[in-house]
Amino acid sequence: MSQIDKSGNMMSTLTRTDATHIEEGKTFAFQLSFDCSLPVRWSLAPLREAQDAVLIDRPERLDVLQRLDDYPHVRGLLEAGCLDYAKQRKVQVRQWLNEGIQVFGAYKVGLKLARLARTSGVAVEGFLDNDRAKQGTSIEGLSVRHPGDVSLENAIVLIASGRHGNAIHAQLSQVPGIRLINMSEFLYALDAPHAADNFSDFIEAPAREPWRFISAFLRMDDERSRQVFNQLMGMRTGLSIALAEQAKSPYDEEYFDAQFVHPVHAARFVDAGAAAGDTLQRLEARFGLVEQAWLFEPELPAYYEALRNFADRSEVWLFNMGLDEASSRATYRSGLSFDIANEMESVVPADITSYIQGVPLDAIVAGKIGLFKLDIEGMEARALRGGREIIARDKPVLAVCAYHRADDYWKLIDEVLSIRPDYRVGIRLYADILEDITLYFY
Repeated sequence: MSQIDKSGNMMSTLTRTDATHIEEGKTFAFQLSFDCSLPVRWSLAPLREAQDAVLIDRPERLDVLQRLDDYPHVRGLLEAGCLDYAKQRKVQVRQWLNEGIQVFGAYKVGLKLARLARTSGVAVEGFLDNDRAKQGTSIEGLSVRHPGDVSLENAIVLIASGRHGNAIHAQLSQVPGIRLINMSEFLYALDAPHAADNFSDFIEAPAREPWRFISAFLRMDDERSRQVFNQLMGMRTGLSIALAEQAKSPYDEEYFDAQFVHPVHAARFVDAGAAAGDTLQRLEARFGLVEQAWLFEPELPAYYEALRNFADRSEVWLFNMGLDEASSRATYRSGLSFDIANEMESVVPADITSYIQGVPLDAIVAGKIGLFKLDIEGMEARALRGGREIIARDKPVLAVCAYHRADDYWKLIDEVLSIRPDYRVGIRLYADILEDITLYFY
């Protein structure tokens, strides 16, 4: 039996039992069930080429594809209406925002969302927080109250927490008439910018480019990663935070998942986006002191804080630079500051006008590295290209943040495998929201 693809070419129908006959470069109609098939091509082309078919890099991937029903949110990308709920919810949340909101979470996420709400014309009545020590304080003119001291019947509450969103939802959901909005729903309703892209792209890209995202899913090399990827697709296309409960790993394991990172890797560590050195501190608490660490942080207050933290460590080298594929210079944007709540004590003001010097890793680091972590606000792909020689030479474990751009899940895979095709791929989530997502290459 054969079918015709979108280009008018004949496709042979293929089932897993006769997958040994698959030919490289040829497109087949792979039978998922009695009444469902999808175009599949065995090809080593980059995932960006997955425009009319799912790409597999070896026939064994068909074993996972045959079980696509076990991953309902990935399979849902094949459905024409997979964004219907999100679009309906967007309309509803927009209507609620017209009435004004309270923000639950008087910390970094809450402050960021409150600022966005106010600049978007949404009235913010104040903050709610379970921390009694914050009661009676104010942040940027907005009072902070404990939820037990406020009548929340029929209130509209934006849940603004990266790590405790589901716990807050459970705490408030029994209040009569309360209307709860999670961070994804809020950002989608406002068509807000998010990281390096527009948040609507995060929600709609998987439905718009299903072959690329399904192909990226099939590059996951462990079952835990496949389950996480599946839940992430549901979080994106369905605006859910509840799905994070099954997918989330402990926050203190971020960048250091034991399945991928071992002490031998951690001994020689490159940190792109080092902030004040907190990741190095967590790494050493887990694995012991490093032999050598290279920390790159372009933000001046954080850089000076890191200098203070590691001034007596000759094996820790700090650079007030960002990583790029070639030498570059950009104006520093204070809105990217990780110190959004102004907690750092620094003689350097956070809003100082300065520049970020970008350098390629290959031009700076000469010695062997074992672990390379990148969290650099959407510059991850460029930094990887700037470290091609080191990555090709050493094959370090790569822990790459994958939540700054809507296409990170597949595009970062393309970047790394173009350097060394023998990397295996995994993914982990460390939050209740679509942040703190790490792609591991090992």
